[in-house]
Amino acid sequence: MQNLTHYLLISALLLMPATLMARPADTSCPSGQTIQKSFDSGAAWDFCWQESNAEGIVLSNIYYMPPSGTRRRVLGEASLAQIQTDYDDGLSVQAMSSTQGLGGSNLKTLNNNDCPQGQLHQANNRNLVCETTRPRGYIYKHTSGERQGELLELFSVSEVDNRTYVVRWQFYDNGSILPATGLTGSLPRTGSNSENGWPITSNNTVALGFSDHYFWRMDFDIGANPANDIVEEITSTPSSDRLRKTRNVNILGTEAGRSLNYENKRFWRVRDADTSNGSVGNISYELVILNYAHQGFGNNNESWFNSDIFFTLYNSCERQAVNNTLSGCNSSVDQYANNENINSKDVVAWYRQTYHHLPRDEDNNRIATRWNTFELLPRDWSAQNPL
Repeated sequence: MQNLTHYLLISALLLMPATLMARPADTSCPSGQTIQKSFDSGAAWDFCWQESNAEGIVLSNIYYMPPSGTRRRVLGEASLAQIQTDYDDGLSVQAMSSTQGLGGSNLKTLNNNDCPQGQLHQANNRNLVCETTRPRGYIYKHTSGERQGELLELFSVSEVDNRTYVVRWQFYDNGSILPATGLTGSLPRTGSNSENGWPITSNNTVALGFSDHYFWRMDFDIGANPANDIVEEITSTPSSDRLRKTRNVNILGTEAGRSLNYENKRFWRVRDADTSNGSVGNISYELVILNYAHQGFGNNNESWFNSDIFFTLYNSCERQAVNNTLSGCNSSVDQYANNENINSKDVVAWYRQTYHHLPRDEDNNRIATRWNTFELLPRDWSAQNPL
């Protein structure tokens, strides 16, 4: 397989200058690009959005306030930091954010048909973001009663070659955030070798299979101080007779790449070093893995696939997870993780999701939208259920 290092020189020629992003500690927003939402429950979100030629839409200064609670910052910045595509015939690799870009002319102008019953938001005189609010089902149900909830949804659409990517953010009234990528458009490549794909026409046209690797960049700035966050790795390991599970919490003191472990239910949370919820816990957010079956590996020569998630110290030029073209920084996330101290520091999490698309007849002409998502879940943000 052609290695991505081959694209470095090409990328430098093709990449349009990236929109400069404000440092997350700067709470100002671009003019007119602030979104605020208060739910019927009294919970509220507010954040900024900005267009970037590389990442498409970047969110920043993301704050959540539970009903009758304290408004606190969750994330300084969040974006889809790279889409890498590997084809099943091994002949080509794409790093979309740093070559074609998810923004610029590839970021599509939306109309009312794209955003039914929603609100369109503009930048540079183009409608680039759709905002909608809708019911989300039960907040809870109990013998003593039940309560229904709401969510705020934000999405943009990027078209790269003949594929369309819908980048979606859902903000729930309980404080959860669900980022997602939807793949649609049309099939990128066809051939005649069915070993690398799936026959989709009677004349033996084969749609080539491919893997998309979605790299999410999340600069956690929990609470008032953006530079005092702690990363914890939490496991629940079964006993030899599998009747019990033992919980273990390990603080990651230095930059590292870590991998999922299905057996011991490994997950991670980022917590504030100082701010308590008023009871027994410090405020935090955990990463909830929702698409275990979609995880996978890429080219064995590409070391950034050796881990599912990386935790690094904030560096303003570390923007793309792979094939990063900004000067002054390394080129990939595995190189960013070079053992710097991250304990009570400004922490950035880089999470990778993989989806292998083996086309089917129903994808012929138009790919039916396929979603990959995960959840950022508040843990100990409140002393009890705020809703």
